[in-house]
Amino acid sequence: MKNNSTIKINLNKVFMSLLGLALLISCGSEFNDVDPILRGDAGPPKINSVSEAREDQAVTQGTLEGTYIIRGENLETIKSITFNGFPGFFQPALSTNTVAFVSISRETPFLGQNNIMRLETEGGIINYPFSILTIETFEELTYEGQKAVKLIGGDFTNTTDVSFNTGNEEDGNLVERPADILDITAGEVIVAVPAGVEQAFIFLTTSGGATAQSESYGFNYSIYIDGLNADWSTGEWGGTHDLLSTEQATGTTSIKSIREPWSGLTFYPPAGFAFDDYDSITVSIYGTGAPGDSVNLALNDFDATVNLVLVPGEWTKFVIPLSEFYPSGGAPDNITRMDFQESSNTGLPQYIFYVDDFGFL
Repeated sequence: MKNNSTIKINLNKVFMSLLGLALLISCGSEFNDVDPILRGDAGPPKINSVSEAREDQAVTQGTLEGTYIIRGENLETIKSITFNGFPGFFQPALSTNTVAFVSISRETPFLGQNNIMRLETEGGIINYPFSILTIETFEELTYEGQKAVKLIGGDFTNTTDVSFNTGNEEDGNLVERPADILDITAGEVIVAVPAGVEQAFIFLTTSGGATAQSESYGFNYSIYIDGLNADWSTGEWGGTHDLLSTEQATGTTSIKSIREPWSGLTFYPPAGFAFDDYDSITVSIYGTGAPGDSVNLALNDFDATVNLVLVPGEWTKFVIPLSEFYPSGGAPDNITRMDFQESSNTGLPQYIFYVDDFGFL
């Protein structure tokens, strides 16, 4: 799923677009100096501030592939700029005595580093405190009984805010849902997933003025998240179910399924629900029985099944590629029915499991 708030920077275009800004800044400062410093005659460099290029806001931390404005003195003869020892990308033609532009490479190290931007000119070298921020990936988990996400990357030490955002300002549909921060280390941040989130991009902000964005979180299509999708219906045989159980839930409610042996809980999609519109099924199931208890997930009235082994007393998240149902081909055009069939085969009269966070990726 695409989101217009995702910003990708073409470095060459950025530098060309900033050329005019560089010239304006130059006209307002260097060209008005009483005794301008010429190339080759500059003194040691000085850095007064670093700003994020799009908003021109002062920062002490940057993001991978971000572009920044360096303001200071004696910058016109820059020879190199590195972040944590890794070269940054800069255009000497855009450098003036008081302004330089630099972009941070995607390969720049960000954890366990000295957090230094090193700038070298013909007049000398300056080391400027500057750390790097990025979200490399994330994992879903349950943390102290809460539905949570672990962000992995760094340097998260000075994290102040995390939010789950959908939409964008340009279309007037931006929704920002703040997340409670549960734990912070330099390389990981754990946050509670806000209520009502199905799909979003996760934004993390630090006191250094940097903001990093994750890949898309959540579902491309949800069947059940704290409530059943209004386009779907349920059925069953050999048992009962509660669509709004609060006994066990990753959010506020889940589906409690009370089953006789080999009985099942059925989900019916709207007509024409195409099989190949999505890549995978994802679902979280909470087991209550013995180790090894299992559930069959079946498509189209048991045309194909995948067995899911449950963990008693825990939520287990499953991601099942749709191709796993039909490894030899023969996939249907549409999905007409999905069943969770109790399949433990241990001879008990009753089995209970809970279903939540069910949908397609």
